[in-house]
Amino acid sequence: MISSQVGQPILAAAGFKPAQADLYLQAIINRHRLDSDRHPTISLQSWRFHKHVESITHSGSRAKLTALPGADTDLFLTLGPGPPLPTIQSSLADHFHGQIRNVAVRITHAGETIDLVPSRANTLWQSRHNTLLKTNVKEQIHYVRESGLLNEIRLLKIWRRRNALKFPSFALELAVIKSLSPAESISSSFLKLLEYLSTHFPTASLKDPANPSNIVSDTLTPLEKHRIAQSAATSLSAKSWPEIL
Repeated sequence: MISSQVGQPILAAAGFKPAQADLYLQAIINRHRLDSDRHPTISLQSWRFHKHVESITHSGSRAKLTALPGADTDLFLTLGPGPPLPTIQSSLADHFHGQIRNVAVRITHAGETIDLVPSRANTLWQSRHNTLLKTNVKEQIHYVRESGLLNEIRLLKIWRRRNALKFPSFALELAVIKSLSPAESISSSFLKLLEYLSTHFPTASLKDPANPSNIVSDTLTPLEKHRIAQSAATSLSAKSWPEIL
C-alpha cells in the first residue's frame, strides 16, 4: 500500500484536487481510446496448412479491451490435428514473410502489424525456449476483462509508452491486478500502482491465471524490472500530474 505521504504533492500541485486529478486522468484515457469498430483480420486460404485451422479469434490487448491506438493485432489460431507447432510457426513466417517472436509470428498485412499465435489443445510453442507452453488464452482474456481495472491498465500502458519501457502487456496487466483493487479513485489507484512498481515489482512473481507454473514476470530481465521500478520512483517524486502522464 502507498504511504499517506507518497503522492500527496502530486495530488495537491497545480490546483489539482483528487476529483480534478481523476478528471484529468480520465481525459487522458479518453484521448487514447482505441476505435472499437476496427477489427483487422487476414485470410489464410493461400497458406499450405490452412485446412488445419479450426478458428481464428482476436486475442491480446484488443480482446482484453486494454489496447491503445497503434497497438498490434493479435490473432489466435486454434489448430486441429496436424503438423507440430514448430512446423506451423516456421511455415507461417515463411508464407507471410514474417518474424517469429516466441509464441507468435509477426507479419505486416494491409498496413497492419499482426501477430499470429498458433495453438493446439491450449498449448503454444515457445521458440525462445524451444519448449511447449500450456495455457488458456480465453481464460487470460476473461481474467483481465473482469478485473475492474481496465482504466488503470490503460493508464499504465500510456505511462509505459511515455517512458519508453520494455514491459510486456500481459505482465503489465498482471502487475496492475496484483497490486490494486477496483474500489478506489483512479488517481489514488495509480499512485498506489506506481508505489508497487517502485518497491515490490522487481521481486514479484506474476503467475499466469490459466497456468500458475507459467511465471509471466520471468519474461523481463532484472535490468528491465529495475528500469520500470526506477521510472516509477521518478514519477512518484513529480510535482504535478502532467509530469507523469
